[in-house]
Amino acid sequence: MPSPPGTPEERLGGIFLSLPYWDSHVDMEVASWFPLGVDFCPVSINSLFSADLETVASCALSLGSEFFCMSSLRSGNVGSLLRDSMLFPGSDTRLDLGFTMVFGYSAGMERIVEGALGAYANLSAGVSSCRVWDRDMPREEFKAIVLVSPDPFFDEEAFLISFSRSLEAGPCQKEIPFYAEHFGYVRFFIPFETDNLQELQISRLLHEMENEETRKSVGPSPEIRFPRFPEIRIER
Repeated sequence: MPSPPGTPEERLGGIFLSLPYWDSHVDMEVASWFPLGVDFCPVSINSLFSADLETVASCALSLGSEFFCMSSLRSGNVGSLLRDSMLFPGSDTRLDLGFTMVFGYSAGMERIVEGALGAYANLSAGVSSCRVWDRDMPREEFKAIVLVSPDPFFDEEAFLISFSRSLEAGPCQKEIPFYAEHFGYVRFFIPFETDNLQELQISRLLHEMENEETRKSVGPSPEIRFPRFPEIRIER
């Protein structure tokens, strides 16, 4: 797990806490013609949904991340990574009714997401492995930040307004999104191999030895269970 900024004493004091890992990955199925390499207009395409989502996409690029997609009961499936469907493990016979938002991983985006979680009791976030499929052919696997709410009535409009303001208040550079829009964005993916695996194992071992009171001070467990969504069973 990448080390968060600050001294160990600051991290133990709760000033800097890294996001936990989900215990399951996220699968995306994209059309065979979708350009996973160079992508044009990766920011402005989101303005078709809302100006706030366009701001989120713009600031994400400037933080070394990328907004891929958002899925909810109210909004359906939106985002620059257009796909046919989003699937979670074992969910091929059901329609999930929760809220999901996926970003490419960066340390800067991780810190912004951590700060945004405090205002939403029914919203969780973690780091996950995201796999992109073209039918039965795996095309990419990368490290992602996934925001999840199992509440089917989660107000993503209010969340996007608040989240976009948080991003704009941070180190949001306008040059990177500008060039991505005009000259094409060369999409790159960060695999889990960039993590310090030895540090991750040590951190997990320490958490397994801690009691609940200590864990509240140290931070979240390195791996947490993916929220269970309300669902509609699809008869086949």
